[in-house]
Amino acid sequence: MGLFRTFFCVSLIALAVHLVRAQSVVAVSETAQVAQRQVAVTIDDVPGEAIRESQRCDAAAYRTQNIKMLEALRRNKVPATGFVVEGGRCVPRRAVVPEILKMWLDAGVELGNHTYSHPDLNTMTVAAYEADIVRGESALGKALAERGKKIKYFRYPMLHTGKNVATKKAIEDFLTSRGYTNAPITIDDQDFVFAEAYAKALDRGDRSTADAIAKSYIEYMDTVFDFFERWSVEVTGREIRQVLLLHDSPLNADHFDELVSMMKKRGYSFITLDEALADPAYKLSDNYTGPTGLSWLHRWALAKGMTLKQEPREPANITRLARGN
Repeated sequence: MGLFRTFFCVSLIALAVHLVRAQSVVAVSETAQVAQRQVAVTIDDVPGEAIRESQRCDAAAYRTQNIKMLEALRRNKVPATGFVVEGGRCVPRRAVVPEILKMWLDAGVELGNHTYSHPDLNTMTVAAYEADIVRGESALGKALAERGKKIKYFRYPMLHTGKNVATKKAIEDFLTSRGYTNAPITIDDQDFVFAEAYAKALDRGDRSTADAIAKSYIEYMDTVFDFFERWSVEVTGREIRQVLLLHDSPLNADHFDELVSMMKKRGYSFITLDEALADPAYKLSDNYTGPTGLSWLHRWALAKGMTLKQEPREPANITRLARGN
């Protein structure tokens, strides 16, 4: 009996050691994966989105906004790709575009075309949409040509890529014919809603509310990253090189440091869009057609027959503040 007890105890100890080692291997593996997270930052609507309503026809305000945004990128050593909307409601905004594009290119940031007027493909003809793409090449194409470069990337406004197969294919073929590469995104978010609420608070001189909105924004973005990290594993079997969608707004310019800090705490390093798209995941099928703008992780999930999951949305109070309520 004593011998049996001794053997039994030794076996339990051996099993416990094995389990501890196995758990340690899993923990090390998970830690290594977190440490290897990579993200490309893309910034839509250059030269500015959700500028204060009182400043949306003020060229100086756009200059200031973009200087702050570029300084934030430089300070945090984050490579980025900006997507330009040359048009706008006001002449001063349109007039300052060439100057601001020079600022971005001088800062070493790649720029792509986001159309001239940010139209909705769901509500217009293919011909009209194609014309808006070409019009969006005017100042941007000239600025790049002066540096011996051409426009490479295109980003669909609202991520609307066609309600039906014919429209989707027509625009894809048109973009290919003009030498464009589509710039997909995998981390989608509602930063523009927070940005609008933030701008309205600043316009009222309500710094306390603006600070609260910014704090809520960083907390919200943390949940967004958590969602898409998990969703990436479900859809592709691993965490891919992510592409983050942001907008050129005072909110992001003022609080980019906190956003970067959050991403670094999650184990991210920052890469270029070229580097992100080298991940084999971006060769997965995107057969989606419909009225909604979707992350490419969602598109790949649909192509695999998976049921979509809803990414985090902004809190109700942020929605109300963005509407001016």
